Amino acid sequence: NDIWTVEQGLKQFFHSEKRDVKCEKCDDGKTATQTIEIISCPKALLLHFKRFIVTQELKPGNGKYDKESDGKSENKAAFEMVLKKNKAKILLEESLSITPFIGDKVKSPEGLYRLCGVVHHIGNTASSGHYTSCAKRKLAVASDDSKAAGGISDEKVAEEEWVFFDDRVGRKKSLDYVVDTEKNQRNCYLALYELR
Repeated sequence: NDIWTVEQGLKQFFHSEKRDVKCEKCDDGKTATQTIEIISCPKALLLHFKRFIVTQELKPGNGKYDKESDGKSENKAAFEMVLKKNKAKILLEESLSITPFIGDKVKSPEGLYRLCGVVHHIGNTASSGHYTSCAKRKLAVASDDSKAAGGISDEKVAEEEWVFFDDRVGRKKSLDYVVDTEKNQRNCYLALYELR
């Protein structure tokens, strides 16, 4: 599947699996079901997406001298571990519920988790690339009542805006830029959700 949602990723992570378990002492084996669940609802969720896939590639030999080959140069092949970039699209939801993944004895959180930050990895390998981020910031804006009273009131209404960061540059962006552009969908590496 070349397109994933955060919810699909969470479902895959939390799904139960059958495992063969063998006792080291008696050598008996059984099949057990391994489950994972959330036992305490956090104030924030930091999701790390698996963007690098470990593969083994057959690399041709380097033609170096091998003492055990009677002085002849051999081109021996070797396997090399390679980390390749997974560039599948990940569709980030603006809001997220973890209710399907919490344990039976845990109270469901009041509210939803809201996206407030994303880190992107731009590049093809784990050993190189460039990181950028998008973060939501709150702006304190005077309410209409405060403005009508000449700005004397301390009452504030919070507005939010998204900011894109690339090294020393910061630019205002829209939520659509953060979640809907193909480049960001293929390069999102971390996503921060906050309970609201």
